[in-house]
Amino acid sequence: MPRNYIVFGVLVLMLLMLFISNTQATEVQKVGTTSLQVLKIATNVRSIGMGETAVAFTDDIQSIFWNPAGLIHLEGSSVLLSQINMPADIQYNTFAVARNFGNSSLGLHLMSMTTGDMKVTTISHPEGTGENFMCYDIVAGVSWAQRLTDRFTFGLNLRVANSGIDDAKYTGALADLGTLYETSLRTLKVGMSVQNFGPDVKYDGSFLDYRDQGRRNREEPNSNSYSSAPPPTIYRLGLSANFFEMTGIPKHPDFDGLIAFEMSHPNDNRERINFGLEFTYLKTLALRAGYKVRYENVLGYDEERWTGGFGIMLPLPGEVDFIFDYAYMDFGQIADATDSFVGTPHRFSIILNF
Repeated sequence: MPRNYIVFGVLVLMLLMLFISNTQATEVQKVGTTSLQVLKIATNVRSIGMGETAVAFTDDIQSIFWNPAGLIHLEGSSVLLSQINMPADIQYNTFAVARNFGNSSLGLHLMSMTTGDMKVTTISHPEGTGENFMCYDIVAGVSWAQRLTDRFTFGLNLRVANSGIDDAKYTGALADLGTLYETSLRTLKVGMSVQNFGPDVKYDGSFLDYRDQGRRNREEPNSNSYSSAPPPTIYRLGLSANFFEMTGIPKHPDFDGLIAFEMSHPNDNRERINFGLEFTYLKTLALRAGYKVRYENVLGYDEERWTGGFGIMLPLPGEVDFIFDYAYMDFGQIADATDSFVGTPHRFSIILNF
């Protein structure tokens, strides 16, 4: 067995042991205790197809949404548009533009999620009061990546989040930090990021507490202020490497491959472990697959499991490269609850590099 393959396996085993020991030490989950849940929705379509494992291999404009340090690998300028299908007629789209300046890269990005009109319901009017309301989340930010050495890169996102639920509003600042280290062990890379770091979120205004009205059997509901909740901070750590280099399998010149492993720790749920593969042909067609681990009730996901996707890369006139990425993820009962195409977990993105 090649020495580099052994080292790669030892690194994965050590990280797994550390991760599982931390998981077993925390039995109480804090599901539903964070705000701005839109920030937890994966938007890197290439990464989604590989089981959400991009922290150590991301090298294009989609790095903004996973590990901003990967922006350093841009060549020239890039523009991204993506659509993320969600259940319940929720619309979620992203936009980004970035440019490489040599040892640094700069970018701008926007994330937007909106719902359709929803009925206002109360205890006395469970079918609706005749009024409607809607929710929205808009996040805009600037991205920066800097090469500190020939192997080590640092990245940063600074964001402003604006959220509204009917008349309640919130505006606040958030930050993402990321690093990418290219080791001397063949093609092995180590990536780390902290996403959605910032102060607690508290909506302004007040609301009528119909729950309290029902518990107290009051004629009219009391008016209460909103409570604060932290943003959904996610800690990511991962490894990636060229599949053929790390396994020692002979490589045909027309093919290439990538293997990736990632662990994530959200501050409101269980730790998660993901694996991903990508194989490309003539740098034109990419096929991707991934798996998200679940272990009993102490590790991993509730519904999500396998993922798959593909990418098509085509040159256009004017020295422009066109990239179309598609990904699908097994969403379990959540996807089964909808019969519309828009409500199923399809993800699409278009990238123009020039």
